[in-house]
Amino acid sequence: MKVVINREEDFIEFDNGLIVQAEHNKDCCEHNYLDFEQLPVGTELPDMSAKEFYASIRIKKDGFSVKDVNGTPKWVQARSIQNGYYSNGVDLVIEDSDDRIVPKRKGQANYEELFVGSEE
Repeated sequence: MKVVINREEDFIEFDNGLIVQAEHNKDCCEHNYLDFEQLPVGTELPDMSAKEFYASIRIKKDGFSVKDVNGTPKWVQARSIQNGYYSNGVDLVIEDSDDRIVPKRKGQANYEELFVGSEE
């Protein structure tokens, strides 16, 4: 699959219908997002469903990585722009026509977001 729709700072869409996006309930003076800069339009990843994409990513505290068709890891960093008063968390949503997956860490409280965004 390839990234074919506009790569925005909050989502990417692949030619097989897979959508990977950041999800965050924005407060007044913050901007928390997943930086999809390493997945520009034309980036080629193995063809995967939402479940397969979820199984193939490596989740860390401040983002995730996924390997392209050449086996090169592509890092997607969680980012936060704010004045230090608000949350710096952001969630990941992976969906296709069959599934909508919102990964959580083991023991993560329902109100917590998956990633802690690093400040720019």
